[in-house]
Amino acid sequence: MAAYFIASVTSHDDGWVADYQANVPPMVARFGGELICRSNQFERFEGEGAAPHYTVIIRFPAMADVQAFMACPDYAPFKVARIAGATSDIFAVAD
Repeated sequence: MAAYFIASVTSHDDGWVADYQANVPPMVARFGGELICRSNQFERFEGEGAAPHYTVIIRFPAMADVQAFMACPDYAPFKVARIAGATSDIFAVAD
């Protein structure tokens, strides 16, 4: 059963972004992840609060693959950099 990784990200310091974008996509691919969308163009239909700078949606083969990616030691320093430079809401949804 596929799982979708959904991240809403608001960057406070873009210093982490270039290194993250250069190194994380191959890691995602190692776990079977496929980028579906990375965009800052969206429309709110309901809810309140500030909109994120961008939203990322990645399809993984299964929830276990999302969990393995998020726990991967190779990803850890990039996760730390993202957390330091941005506010993120990250979810995974099983299909």
